[in-house]
Amino acid sequence: MQTLWVSMSILRNIILGAARTTEALKKICAQGNISVSDLDNHDMKLSLEQNCALMDAALQISGDPDLGLHIGERTTVNVLGITGHLMESSKDLLTALHHLQEYTTSFTRLYYFGSELNGSEVVYRCEPIAVWNDLSPETARQSVDIAFSGTLHILRLLTGFHIQPLQVWYRYARIRDTTEHQRIFKCQPLFNKPANALVFSLKDLQHSILGYNRELNDVFIKMLYQKLHQENHSFIQQLRTLILELSTPSFPGIEEVAARLHLTVRTLQRKLQEENTSFRAETESIRKEIACNLLSAKNLTVAEIADRLGYTDKAAFQRSFKQWTGVTPSSYRTSETTNK
Repeated sequence: MQTLWVSMSILRNIILGAARTTEALKKICAQGNISVSDLDNHDMKLSLEQNCALMDAALQISGDPDLGLHIGERTTVNVLGITGHLMESSKDLLTALHHLQEYTTSFTRLYYFGSELNGSEVVYRCEPIAVWNDLSPETARQSVDIAFSGTLHILRLLTGFHIQPLQVWYRYARIRDTTEHQRIFKCQPLFNKPANALVFSLKDLQHSILGYNRELNDVFIKMLYQKLHQENHSFIQQLRTLILELSTPSFPGIEEVAARLHLTVRTLQRKLQEENTSFRAETESIRKEIACNLLSAKNLTVAEIADRLGYTDKAAFQRSFKQWTGVTPSSYRTSETTNK
């Protein structure tokens, strides 16, 4: 079961925003092992590795160091599918952002959105999953630029007001040139912060949305609920998404996950048994998927990957990986490099 994926509609927006010629479009698609015709398959799910490869190709071919910001400026709610339509028909901006947070998994499992009310301010977090930062730090940073710039553009389109953040936070080290960031955000971004976040005035997020329609909003909520719960193993997908969300810096225990799901440990174990699986099996499956993604890159050693996955030493990771795949991590990395 693929846990780490993003919908084609999200990457299509990035690819088309970066490619200025047909030849450039073909080159970017080839890097992600997709065809140009695949761009019209909005139901297609792409892996984390494909996501990073396509974004990296888009950056290289466009030659634009601020590609993420510029793509965000052109982003509309349509990119988010039904979730975007739900936002468009919501009562106010804060409600729309809560809906985005709640239904992110309808279009990607590589990203998390979340909000926290802090007095008269709202801290809105936009976070790529931790393994993405390990696999491809620059595309992860660019994805935050897309989320930040895109969120602002969408908020302005939904209300007609020029909504501005009070502050813009990045986890990442300061970049050399922030001219475009200051132009778009109207403030100096802050780096080396504990989160990637936009800080808004609560009053600004209480602006009414122009297309508010309660009946239509209810229809989209029902559609999203059905979409997410009709997928095979929807409970298992929910569990895996939560394990990923909580796996920084280490993987969570069953007690923490059960509490977040508002279940007792015994009830969670029973539900997993009904799905013919266990908490350990699901955690190991996620470790395997993350390990394979990290081994396909060259920027981390096997020992560093073992540490990222919470193993006490390299040998323990090597034993587990061989049990999963039948080969050693080094052999897997060599075969992946040869096949590319």
